[in-house]
Amino acid sequence: MEADLSGFNIDAPRWDQRTFLGRVKHFLNITDPRTVFVSERELDWAKVMVEKSRMGVVPPGTQVEQLLYAKKLYDSAFHPDTGEKMNVIGRMSFQLPGGMIITGFMLQFYRTMPAVIFWQWVNQSFNALVNYTNRNAASPTSVSLAASHHGKA
Repeated sequence: MEADLSGFNIDAPRWDQRTFLGRVKHFLNITDPRTVFVSERELDWAKVMVEKSRMGVVPPGTQVEQLLYAKKLYDSAFHPDTGEKMNVIGRMSFQLPGGMIITGFMLQFYRTMPAVIFWQWVNQSFNALVNYTNRNAASPTSVSLAASHHGKA
């Protein structure tokens, strides 16, 4: 029996975003560390499925569960503003394993000042990469200071 997907909206929230629990479920879904290990081929499949679903052209035999999984992969790996595949290390789904690894090294190598400085630098670099990867790309990034920052009107 084929599922009726005529009224399915892939961009509609799966859980009620007006509730705390709904927002937590959504966050846990798109930050699932297991998505880090999904192949590039499967991520590309997910993007195609999401785009086809948005156009209302879903391949015959497609199930709702397949579309929800494709959306999960798409949301975890593709930037919401640009649609480009994000660097795997900068994805939110890599925060847990990446942060745990770095924290482990920070706890292990704390005995010398150079080691502390190095692992703090690694940690800050990782955080900067995550922040850059997940930036608001809809607005251009300014590299100059505004005149008002210098006390001029």
